[in-house]
Amino acid sequence: MSLKKFPATLNKLAWSSTKSLSWDVTAQTSGSGRVRTLTNQLLPCWTIETKFAHLDNDEARRFLGFVASVKGGFEPFLWKDPEDHKAVGQVCAMSEPGKYQAVIPMGDFLEPCEYIEDVTVYVDGTKQDQARYSVTNGMIVFHDGVAPAAGAVVKADYTYYFKVRFKDSSAGITAIFNNFNQSKTFKLMTAR
Repeated sequence: MSLKKFPATLNKLAWSSTKSLSWDVTAQTSGSGRVRTLTNQLLPCWTIETKFAHLDNDEARRFLGFVASVKGGFEPFLWKDPEDHKAVGQVCAMSEPGKYQAVIPMGDFLEPCEYIEDVTVYVDGTKQDQARYSVTNGMIVFHDGVAPAAGAVVKADYTYYFKVRFKDSSAGITAIFNNFNQSKTFKLMTAR
């Protein structure tokens, strides 16, 4: 299934947007004070809470139409965060010979990408011809016979997207003035 992208032309998000992460962790403390922890998550759950500060009437309809097209919180889609969407010179992990996983860098923590575009690949510092590889979702795949040698360092520049869904299945627009609208606050959650 091909995922829809949140419309790039809807980019007037309010400055009061927040991004947070959470882990589902269970902690047990014994009588001696020893703590045991358990989680069944491999990756954090990201939550983005935002709203549109200003939309004209056409943009407001486009926003509501997109929410309707993904059936509110039913269908996941791709979200390009306005400020957190670019990796430059990022080392890609080899998942198997000739296949390299792109990641979202968060300090020392690396999270696999579900979707990337605008990709430039470097092997041991040398820019690679785009005919040598293809990009499938978040994976850089070298064609047969042109895979980097064992031990080669593969780095890439790319734009990444978060795979998310709306946390709630409703959305709203408030008409402030003629052709001046604001959205209600909406939440996005990563979808795995």
